[in-house]
Amino acid sequence: MIRSVLLRRIVLLILAAVLLSGLLSSGIYIVVSQKMYANMRAQELKPIAQTIAGMLSEARRFGYANGYGVFALLDRENKSFLGASLHIYDEAGNPLLVSQPGTGPRENTDETAAIADAMIAEDVKRVLEGSEVSVARRDALSESYLVVGVPIRSDGDKGDVIGAVVFTKSMREINDTLGSLRITLLISMLIAFLIMLIPAYLLARRIVVPIRGMREAAHAMAGGDFSARAPETQKGELGELGRSMNYFAEESGKLEQTRRDYVANVSHELRMPIASIRAMGETLRDGMAKTDEKKELFYNNIVRESLRLSRLVDDLLELSRLQSGTEVMEKSSFDVREVMRNIADMYGHIAAQSGITLDITPPEGSEAALPVYSNPDRVEQVLVILMDNAIRHTPGGGRITLSSSPVTPPGAGGTLAVRVANTGEGISAEDLPHIFERFYKADKSHSGSGTGLGLSIAREIVRALGGTIRAESGDGVATFTFTV
Repeated sequence: MIRSVLLRRIVLLILAAVLLSGLLSSGIYIVVSQKMYANMRAQELKPIAQTIAGMLSEARRFGYANGYGVFALLDRENKSFLGASLHIYDEAGNPLLVSQPGTGPRENTDETAAIADAMIAEDVKRVLEGSEVSVARRDALSESYLVVGVPIRSDGDKGDVIGAVVFTKSMREINDTLGSLRITLLISMLIAFLIMLIPAYLLARRIVVPIRGMREAAHAMAGGDFSARAPETQKGELGELGRSMNYFAEESGKLEQTRRDYVANVSHELRMPIASIRAMGETLRDGMAKTDEKKELFYNNIVRESLRLSRLVDDLLELSRLQSGTEVMEKSSFDVREVMRNIADMYGHIAAQSGITLDITPPEGSEAALPVYSNPDRVEQVLVILMDNAIRHTPGGGRITLSSSPVTPPGAGGTLAVRVANTGEGISAEDLPHIFERFYKADKSHSGSGTGLGLSIAREIVRALGGTIRAESGDGVATFTFTV
C-alpha cells in the first residue's frame, strides 16, 4: 500500500499519462484508418466502374437489348466487385440493373426499381450531370455505405451522359475490422498500463524517498539540530537541493555556534566589570573602607570599571551597526600621509613613556601628498585600533613601524597598503587564523585591558570601505596590513 501522498500522486500521474496517450493514439488511429481504408476501397472500385461505363457506351450502338447481355455478364461477375453492389441507370435516372453479391441476374423491373435505394438518389443525380462521385453515406437504418459513381457517355470519355454506373459498398466490413482493431488496441493499452505500474512506482519512489529525507532534515534543523543532513547522492535538481540544504545546515550550525560564543563572551566581558563595581560598592556601603585614601581608591576603581563597561557597550553597538550594513561610509579624497602623521603625533608620547620607538615611513617616492579616495575618519579609526593593539603587545625597548606603499597606482583607481608592525612576542600560528574574531584574545584568561572587539571592528570598517585587512607574524614581528 502506497502511504505517501506524493508517491501516490506521481504514480497516478504517470499511469494517467500512459492511459491518456493510449486512448488518444487509439482514437486518432481508428479515425484515420477508417478514412484511409474507405479511400483505398474507393480507388479500387473507381477503375472497375470506368471499365463498365466504357462497355455500356460501346453496347449503345447495338441498342439496350444487347446491353442486357452485358448486364447478365456483369451480374455473373459480381464476385469481382470487391463485395460491392452494382447499380446502372439510364440518362433519365431510371435503374436498369442492380447486382448484389451472391444474387442472380435482374433487369429493369419494379423490384429492381425498389432496390435502388433513395440513399444514392442525390449521388446518381450528380453523376448524370457529368461528375464522378466518391463519398460515404448512411441509410435510413444508420448503416454506413461507400458510394462510387462514374457517368456513361455516348462516345467513350466524350459525348453526352447517357447513364450512370454506381457502386455501393457497406462499411460493415470496415467497421468490423476496426472493431477488432479497437479491441486489440484496448488490450495492448491495458497491458502497457499494467507493465508501467512497477517502473512508475520505482521512479516515483526514487523521487519521493530523497524528498522525505530532506523533509526530516528540515524538521531537525527547525528544531535546532544542524547536524542533520539531507540525502545528496541523487543526480540533477534533487541532488543539488540536498547539497544546498546541507550547506545551509553547515552554515547555520556555524552561525548558531558563533551566536552562542558571542553571548557567552558578552556575558563574560560584562560580568567582570559589573562584579567588580558591585563588590566595591558593597564594600563602601558596609563601611569597610575606613580611611579617605581607601575610599578614594574604591571610587576611582568604580569609575575605571564603569568606563570599561561603557567602552564595551559602545564597541558592541559599533560592531553591530557595521555588520548590519546600515552604517553609511561617505568617501572623499584626502592625503593618507597626513592621517599617518596625526596618528604618529597622537601615540608618540605614549610610546616614549613605555620605552617604545615609533617610526613612520612615508610612501615610496616623493614627499608630495598621496591622495586616496575613502573615509578619512574611518581610516584613522582603523589606525587607532591597530596602534592601541601594537602598544599593548610591544615590550619596553621594542619598535612600532607605521608605513604605507602603493599596491597599484592609487590615482589610476588602484589601492594603497597601510601597515602597522611591532616587535615583541608576535602572533602564534594557533592564534593567527582567529585574530579578527570577536572577543578573541591571545590571552586566554581574557585579563587584558582591551574588549576583544577592536580588531573585529577594524575588519568590518575596512570591508565596508571596499578594502582588505590581514595579519602576519614572523621573527617576533606582528604586521597588520589594510588597503584603501
